[in-house]
Amino acid sequence: MKRLILLLAALLLNVSPTYAAPFTGSGMVYTLRTHDSVSFGANADWFALVGVTSLGTCATVEGHVVFMLRDDARGQRMFSVVLAAKSAGMPLTVRVDDSVKATGGYCYALAVL
Repeated sequence: MKRLILLLAALLLNVSPTYAAPFTGSGMVYTLRTHDSVSFGANADWFALVGVTSLGTCATVEGHVVFMLRDDARGQRMFSVVLAAKSAGMPLTVRVDDSVKATGGYCYALAVL
């Protein structure tokens, strides 16, 4: 009986690790910024959506969540989609994981839909 109680106590007191959850935000493109990689370094392009004021623990600028874009082929495709949506006035949905962040706590866009 003591073993059973000890086993149950150990199971109840076992702390499981916490995992970040994916978050999505939707809206029109508020701003899209591109920067020279020589002056600002790689992964310096970013955008923000109208109405997306918080997503998990992602950092904000002037009340908008900043979605960073990586400086690779996928990031370039995402940049093109964001630019096309801004030009056409179409809304976007962006998926982030708040455990994948750039310097300053800004979240990387993992998917742009």
